[in-house]
Amino acid sequence: MEKKKFKINLFDIVIIAVVLVLAIFVYKYAHKEAAVDTKPIRYTFELTDNQVGFTDNIHVGDDITDNVKNYYMGKVVAVEKAPHKELTDDVENGKILEAETPGKETAIVTVEVNAAESVRDLKVNGDFIVKAGLAIAAKGPGYAGRGYILSIER
Repeated sequence: MEKKKFKINLFDIVIIAVVLVLAIFVYKYAHKEAAVDTKPIRYTFELTDNQVGFTDNIHVGDDITDNVKNYYMGKVVAVEKAPHKELTDDVENGKILEAETPGKETAIVTVEVNAAESVRDLKVNGDFIVKAGLAIAAKGPGYAGRGYILSIER
């Protein structure tokens, strides 16, 4: 009796690929994060390098969304206007100074939202990540700007 030699053919490769795709699909959807309780948080961000009068467009109660991925970021609870400042070189003294930029202002916006807390971060609706120092692009009704998250209150 002759021993048959095992050969892999195209049909075997297709079967293996289908099994792998099913395994990945089952793993991805069976290992979803469990529903997490959300807690209200307040975080403050700045929208920098805006024309004078920009801050007047932001109102308490406005819904803010991410301008890039359109994620919900929260509802405005406070707005402050501050002069826009830039770092400049003082060549004579060898220092870096902070100077106000004429015609520009910074909007400091406080937002309140329910967020889920994980070990690594806070997430709004499972999408938008809230971390201090994170660069953001935010938009509201009739305005949009870029800046950074300054602080978070839990």
